[in-house]
Amino acid sequence: MKKETIKTTGMHCNGCEMNAQEFVSELDGIKKVKADFKKGEVKVEYDEKKTSLEEIKGKITAAGYKTE
Repeated sequence: MKKETIKTTGMHCNGCEMNAQEFVSELDGIKKVKADFKKGEVKVEYDEKKTSLEEIKGKITAAGYKTE
């Protein structure tokens, strides 16, 4: 399992957090995901054999937010 903190912009409320978490959770291999709009980040724990950091960032982008 790998843990990453992804800097994310564009989240403004709890609804944004839930939206980002829902999109990322769709990926196979995601164990935990926690978005925090106040900190501007998404923390994720995942199986790197089943998904990649780039795929996770793609899901965050698809949800309408920007990643660094």
